[in-house]
Amino acid sequence: MQHSAPEQLYLMWTRRAGQTSQPAPVPHLDGPVIWLHADTQHAVGQLDALSGAMMLQQAQQGKHVSVLLSHAAGLHPPAEIPGRATLPIAADCADIMTGIMARLAPVAVLVATRRLPVALISIAAAAGAKVMIADMDSPRLPGFWGSVPGLSRNLLGRVHRLFLSNAAHRTGWAKAGVSTEQMLLSGPLNDAPLALGCNENERDLLAQSFRQRTVWLAIGVPEVEEAMIVAAHRAALRDSHRVALILHPADPMRGPALKAELTPKFNTALRSDDDMITPETQVYIVDTEGERGLWYRLAVACYIGGTLEQTGATVSPMEAAGLGCAIVHGRETGQFGQAFHRLTAAKATSRIQRPEALGQAICAALRPDQAAQMAHQGWQVVSEGAETADMIIAALLETLGTAGAS
Repeated sequence: MQHSAPEQLYLMWTRRAGQTSQPAPVPHLDGPVIWLHADTQHAVGQLDALSGAMMLQQAQQGKHVSVLLSHAAGLHPPAEIPGRATLPIAADCADIMTGIMARLAPVAVLVATRRLPVALISIAAAAGAKVMIADMDSPRLPGFWGSVPGLSRNLLGRVHRLFLSNAAHRTGWAKAGVSTEQMLLSGPLNDAPLALGCNENERDLLAQSFRQRTVWLAIGVPEVEEAMIVAAHRAALRDSHRVALILHPADPMRGPALKAELTPKFNTALRSDDDMITPETQVYIVDTEGERGLWYRLAVACYIGGTLEQTGATVSPMEAAGLGCAIVHGRETGQFGQAFHRLTAAKATSRIQRPEALGQAICAALRPDQAAQMAHQGWQVVSEGAETADMIIAALLETLGTAGAS
């Protein structure tokens, strides 16, 4: 498929503009490959969740798909998972896009950006990939390129599917030349990650060890906040002496030091020492990695670490919301600002302004009626984008059959 004259002009311009830039190192991935691209931190979270769900769905069917998740330079990449590579891309550079297509030959490309990435769409479609766009409200082109005759219409003619979050957006895209057949009303993408798994036998054993006591969780706690968590737990114990705290430090290496510090104050157990939980255990320090799904499932309420200090949230609140925890947090939401905003707007969280309010907020969140209400509201937010994700995943996976891959 040949590039139109306006596209050729744009590609020539980006090559000249990018002459001094270093080419991006393209990672190796086993095919078939689907390429996802985002230009905001929120969109990175959305595509992180989408790709995780898509890869899991394929694996459950005994199939394989690899994912390249590229994003604008300067954004936080998602966590690494097998079969998915992340790649920061400085700009909509024709040479970089050509290099990615030549090395990985993705069968489909999904972009979730604020403006149309001209080089990516043009080069990917010309190479035979199915190009799709999600969650973009109008067909904006970068800089002055919106006034170049024919560029927008020729570019949009290469788009296989356009997923709209709102029916009101149809008009602008239709005026730009997108056909009704290309547009699908999907609703907004969600950035809720896959529910974290756990060892169910371990969960049952720990639940029995806690003897039906009320448990709250402080997840991803940086060292600077440890004293705040201790003060909050004292307040919780004054409210109910049967409350237990699961304390998950942001740095797992802090476990032994925390045990030494807290043992004179509380009946303390340490995960890495295989300490037994008894009816008297007041603080369980979980200094291990990869078990957050287990801790969320045991807790009624959860404080998100880092939100009371400028370090910012250390984990996404969607993890806790997806597993039924009432959420307490401070003002410093960090890279997860959009997720906190949606949960707070839905009254699924309790936001505090100062550390001294943490104990009172935890006590309130542990009350059965409030905990149930917050957990329900959080689950609604998490499940909002499930139908959208299913629709987009189905369209992406359909291209594997088109390419003759399984």
